[in-house]
Amino acid sequence: MPSRLILGSAVLGTVLVLACAHAGFVPQPTPMDVERIQPVDPGLTLGEMQAGRAAYVQRCSSCHPVHGPGEYRGDQWGPLIARMQREKKLRIPEHDRVVMERYLVAFSSTAPKPPDAGVGGAGLVEGASRASVH
Repeated sequence: MPSRLILGSAVLGTVLVLACAHAGFVPQPTPMDVERIQPVDPGLTLGEMQAGRAAYVQRCSSCHPVHGPGEYRGDQWGPLIARMQREKKLRIPEHDRVVMERYLVAFSSTAPKPPDAGVGGAGLVEGASRASVH
């Protein structure tokens, strides 16, 4: 009996790890991120970025695994959010939608990268594709 319990726990653990591995990387914003994004989104604050991340994780993960912001270009996030609102009849308060979109654009595949970001850039999960909105 104990071996079945151990085997069951191991299988469950593996399933959970694999499920989490497929969820997108949703970075916590830092003061350096605020500085990095200022040229394209002046006035965006750390508090707004944190609120945007929280709104994104809370609202989007209730229906599906969240995508890493770097999986899409900045210009794709607004239409994607609008499509989800329309098709899924989501009611997202305007303030939440705005800070969520600003956060996602700040970490998108086309956002300015820190000088040491290298080729992949911040927010992109290794092996993730730069998907397009259909």
